Amino acid sequence: MSSITTSEMRKSPLLPILWIAAAGALLGAGEKLVIQYDCIPSYANWEGVTALYKKVSGVTVPPDAKGSSVAMLALEKEKDHPLADCAYYSGAIGFQAARKGLHQPYKPKGWEKIPDTLKDPDGLWWTVHTSAIALIVNTKALGEAPVPRSWADLLKPAYKGTIAYDDPTWGGTSYTFVYGINELMGGGASNFRPGLEYLSKLDANVSSYPRESVYNAVLRGEIPIWINADGNGYKMRYADNGPVEVVIPTEGTFVMPLVMGMAKGAPHPKETKKYLDWLLSDQAQAEFARGFFLPVLAGSVPEDLAAKFLPPSEYKRAHTLDLASMAAAADALKKAWLDEIRGSGR
Repeated sequence: MSSITTSEMRKSPLLPILWIAAAGALLGAGEKLVIQYDCIPSYANWEGVTALYKKVSGVTVPPDAKGSSVAMLALEKEKDHPLADCAYYSGAIGFQAARKGLHQPYKPKGWEKIPDTLKDPDGLWWTVHTSAIALIVNTKALGEAPVPRSWADLLKPAYKGTIAYDDPTWGGTSYTFVYGINELMGGGASNFRPGLEYLSKLDANVSSYPRESVYNAVLRGEIPIWINADGNGYKMRYADNGPVEVVIPTEGTFVMPLVMGMAKGAPHPKETKKYLDWLLSDQAQAEFARGFFLPVLAGSVPEDLAAKFLPPSEYKRAHTLDLASMAAAADALKKAWLDEIRGSGR
């Protein structure tokens, strides 16, 4: 099962089916299974969350390497023969997937505790935790260069070859960054030019646009600066003892809700609903917090972890983006990014 790579799964429509079959064979006929697309172990502590669920329920939720956008595309391709039970996304991609008719309505236990702005009224998606886009800086890997403090700093020659952000056609976190930076630079849902001009300048300092998690590469110092969710940086610093600093740029940043949706035609509906209920339990919310993603339910962050986040004054610069506008712009903005930024050859 582990020998099948993400790139191989993209190339062949049969491989996801083979992978699911292999997972079932390894688990044994008597074991229970929930298939979640976008279940990357190093992101948002999904490794800890799914391990805890296995312990308390006996149900296995296997890891899955898809980012948000790829998860949505997979659901779309498989809609006549569903393989997945549920999917996890950045907010705008989950919103878009629901609009495409890829989800079935479900309101998990604890639904009423989620703020109205962080859920679909019909239960097609709902937030499990939030994060903010930040600069995750391996200070040791930077060498003599100072820690960047702003989006403008990232354009300086001192950071040439030191920066990475994920391909936004793969991951929802990076799509949030690309959409957000366009808005921050004065653009909008129908005007991508300000953001693309900034990203074109930034391209001179970017080493790669990964289509898989580079968490460990950043931790090792192979990538000095990663534009990603702040929670991943906190986890590197406090859980992995890495020489890592989390920076909220001075010009501002963007809040990112991370959401779940139950797939239409989910093969294991009974077990999936139990799992989705559990993700909003105090137990699961606290486990997400251990990955330094802010639980959607108030009061779920253990006190010892809350003190490790940057002070609230830093997050006053974090803007909330309109999910409907982000979802409506997604296809066009991703295409524009591919044409103008990825077209550079990396």
